Amino acid sequence: MSLEIIFLGSGGCIRVPTFNCTCEVCEEARQNRTTRTRASIAVIGKETTIIDASPDLSAQLERENIRVIDNVFLTHWHFDHVWGLVELVEPAFISHWAPVDIYLPEQSMLSFEKAMGWMRNHMTRGHKTIVLHPVKPGDVIETFDATYEVVKTNHTADSVGYVIRSERSLAYLVDGYIPPSETIKQVSNVDLLVLESTVDEMVYLEGEERWLLFALDEAVDFWKGLNIDTCVLTHLSCHSYIEGEIIAGLTSQERSDYEEQHKGLTFAYDGLRIQL
Repeated sequence: MSLEIIFLGSGGCIRVPTFNCTCEVCEEARQNRTTRTRASIAVIGKETTIIDASPDLSAQLERENIRVIDNVFLTHWHFDHVWGLVELVEPAFISHWAPVDIYLPEQSMLSFEKAMGWMRNHMTRGHKTIVLHPVKPGDVIETFDATYEVVKTNHTADSVGYVIRSERSLAYLVDGYIPPSETIKQVSNVDLLVLESTVDEMVYLEGEERWLLFALDEAVDFWKGLNIDTCVLTHLSCHSYIEGEIIAGLTSQERSDYEEQHKGLTFAYDGLRIQL
């Protein structure tokens, strides 16, 4: 069956506009309301599945009129990808949801227990609110609508991505830099690649440790090396990082121009919808 992918959020760990930032890109976002909340997607079929649960989750779900969550897949334990989990408890109680299946990297289980362990035993109408499922690279999870393959990403020790296979296929690799060779093999035949591009440009000071995140040109080079026709870039901060300084990145017009120069490329925005 055909699935719809909704980009609930398309920003990095810091929203755009960034609080108290007066750079050109943030001011443009304030004037045109071209905001970017923290990155996550919803996969809509007969069930509703989300990948990552950002701190902006409740507002994102309200905006898209999503009324129930069946499954949650987490990529890694950073606040901008997990802190929205607590937003699920109240609506589960009010709306009598069935328990939400939450899939998270097995190395993140201890972090979950420390920060949100109370959710495991929370009951709504005598039923558990959530059911936890630890996952590791190589696992394959079958949901009602699709198959989710767990692949390793190069961001943290526990970070993973997901390859979604249904009528068509999508690889969701957010965050991270160039993934392990095994992951590259697994994603090389997908129809659509969703990749992160946290900063528009990144120039390091001599001897400075590189971030395990893509800059724009690096992400595009990686995509083109895979020979996948279509790529969507998300987790966008709209800034550049030049020798230890955060400066303004690409404006909306510059992003449009960049897309025209790279056929098949789309910059994600909050509310973008794609048929899979």
